[in-house]
Amino acid sequence: MNNSRPKIDFKAKQAEFSAYIRNPNSQPCPSDVAPQRMQMYRELFFNNVEGFLSSNFPVLHKILDHKQWQQLAQDFFSQHQSTTPYFSEIPEEFILYLQNERLPHTDDYPFMLELAHYEWVEMALSIAQDTLPEKSDIQTLSQTQKISLSPLTWLLAYQYPVHKISPEYLPTETPEQATYLAVYRDKLDEVKFIELAPMIFHLLQTLQEQQTKLISDCLKEVLPENSSEMLQNAAIEALQQCVDKQLIFAECP
Repeated sequence: MNNSRPKIDFKAKQAEFSAYIRNPNSQPCPSDVAPQRMQMYRELFFNNVEGFLSSNFPVLHKILDHKQWQQLAQDFFSQHQSTTPYFSEIPEEFILYLQNERLPHTDDYPFMLELAHYEWVEMALSIAQDTLPEKSDIQTLSQTQKISLSPLTWLLAYQYPVHKISPEYLPTETPEQATYLAVYRDKLDEVKFIELAPMIFHLLQTLQEQQTKLISDCLKEVLPENSSEMLQNAAIEALQQCVDKQLIFAECP
């Protein structure tokens, strides 16, 4: 007589458990767990994820009504297969869900993905491991100096002015002019943003492609040929403001 207990397929049990936790409306409750206990587990898991989303995407959370937000969080919770066990990486998983898996909804704002990405950048930059170079106290830049982009400066281009979106400002039409932003972390570890003119945005972009460049070379790439001295001086003045804010760093001549 064989009195040994039947072996339990823990992997199958885990899959059954998680399937119900994700979507109890379409998945059966595990037969060996009381429905009340499974409901408690589900609320615990979902509330943790929903709370993390609302704290990391506060503007998106604010512009959606309660029903819209709960449906969005539930859809992410039930449909997205996260590739990370870390809560700190849930916001990035949420961006992937919006970008690749979110089915069209008539009440979704057209800027939802861009707004979520902008809010994610603020969190991601706040925990980035890069460090700032030593600041050079340069009062006046010249074209013969070399500059480099701070490793804690991220350049962003969006169709919508995501930094202005609020319950009072919800654009429905794509603006004619794109929005160019630099999000950066300063020496006090504060994350800030600045809106950039297209010329300065493209000038800073050239620094992403090459670690250090002469200011004169940068100007040649973004300014019209034979540009006026006034335009060149305006560009250098804008770069000086970027140096002052620590978006870029200049080498001493």
